[in-house]
Amino acid sequence: MPSHAFSRRFVVAVSVLAGTATSLQGQLITPKTVPIHQGEQFGIYPSQWPSMGGVSIALVDTLGDPWGNPAKATRLTSGSLQVMPFTHHATAGGGRTLPVSILQTGGSLAGGALFSMQEVERRNAPWNTALGDRRASNQYFSALLAKRLGGGLSIGGGISTADLRGVDGVSALYDGNDRVRQSGNSVDARFGLTKDFTGGSTLEFVGVHNRYNMTHDVHFPQQFRWGVCPPCVPGSQCTCTPVNVPERDEHHEDRSNISGAHAVFLTPKTSGGWRMGYLLTANRLSHPKLPDYQLPTVQSIPRDPGNTDAFNIGFGAVRSMGNSTFGLDVIREPMSSRTWADAARDTVDVNGGVIRAGAHTVDNRFKFSNSRINVGIAHDIPGATDSATTLGFQFGVSMRAINYTLDQTNHLTKVSRSQDEGWTEWTPMFAISLRSKNMSVTYAASRTCAAQCFSMPSFFGGGDDVSVTAPAADPSVLAPPNGPLAFDGGSSGQHRVIVSIRLR
Repeated sequence: MPSHAFSRRFVVAVSVLAGTATSLQGQLITPKTVPIHQGEQFGIYPSQWPSMGGVSIALVDTLGDPWGNPAKATRLTSGSLQVMPFTHHATAGGGRTLPVSILQTGGSLAGGALFSMQEVERRNAPWNTALGDRRASNQYFSALLAKRLGGGLSIGGGISTADLRGVDGVSALYDGNDRVRQSGNSVDARFGLTKDFTGGSTLEFVGVHNRYNMTHDVHFPQQFRWGVCPPCVPGSQCTCTPVNVPERDEHHEDRSNISGAHAVFLTPKTSGGWRMGYLLTANRLSHPKLPDYQLPTVQSIPRDPGNTDAFNIGFGAVRSMGNSTFGLDVIREPMSSRTWADAARDTVDVNGGVIRAGAHTVDNRFKFSNSRINVGIAHDIPGATDSATTLGFQFGVSMRAINYTLDQTNHLTKVSRSQDEGWTEWTPMFAISLRSKNMSVTYAASRTCAAQCFSMPSFFGGGDDVSVTAPAADPSVLAPPNGPLAFDGGSSGQHRVIVSIRLR
């Protein structure tokens, strides 16, 4: 069994799941081992600070906080209605989304609801693909309820569901397909708690469970590919015979479950206006079924389960200086994953020994050492003395370094090996807002890519450059783990408008 193929397809599979976990930063952690971008698709929740570089540990966000920790809804002083249309482009896809949400408070109770409809499209589809295979519709629903118990203690619960017919980037991971029909759902349930202590410090806690379940029905048209070419004989013409790959349909499943706990401790505000926060998150992921993704020259093999333990340890600081706000988060993200391949039948290893059906043929251990720095600044320009209108600006950048080591043992070939991989992602963002006493309108833009993000045409431009660089000529030498990481996820971005209206 080609162990390198198993490793590659597992790491791609969990990278796809990572996209679904980014909508509520810091609480759901998934390994990302291929630079595929999907988070913009799931950014359906409104925010008071959409372009502060993702700063969140010590920054109070009246519009966004209740969706991450339902107990924070009790801190609302008034209700509000949000409408947030946005467009996004990501790996091999993009789309348009319209979320509508409401937050309301009264007495000791507070609650909220969100409904969103989304149209996604496959941007690398063949020219003759049917319209129904180019576009798909997703629907999202979230609800939360919180209660203030007294003594500075509040509790809350929330649930979110998604009916999914299209996830960005999936079609790029089945090499040679002309149609991928997706169907599935995700469910997220969480319980939140906040406790305000005498002196100004605060403890926040969230327990969360997330389940992700998708199916992929993939169609591959008839193809002609070059087979293994014999060595050229000096003085004669080199020949290579094409191989006919017949048309076929395949069914794949993608299922993962996440359980986790998330805690933040906020210190009292200092005399200089600083507030500090300390974050700790722990997640346990199980992968009962992973898709058999097919990148170039990687043959199809069975999928087997795996587990991941993921953690976030972070520090955040925020300071308000007149009409300006500065925020900073520094987060360390250690993770470890173990995956394996089971023998479908009794198999003979290289030494003539027998590996019984159900025993491991390959063991993979991934160790991640990721880091993130989020920096943002906001500034308000008040209107005239007789006007309540304020013009606001936000600038931010998030820098994420992803590094992992794969230690692999192949029980068929009796070979063990290790390889390191890593890259850096930049996400600059910008927002401008106009606020009055009862309404605010904000335009926000963000882009995730490499250093070229900081060029103006790249930042505001659309489209995506998605390519899979050809690996080494020998089909048994692939990346990873037998060569440099070859998948190029291109870039992604989002443009959104947030309209928030105060409810009297």
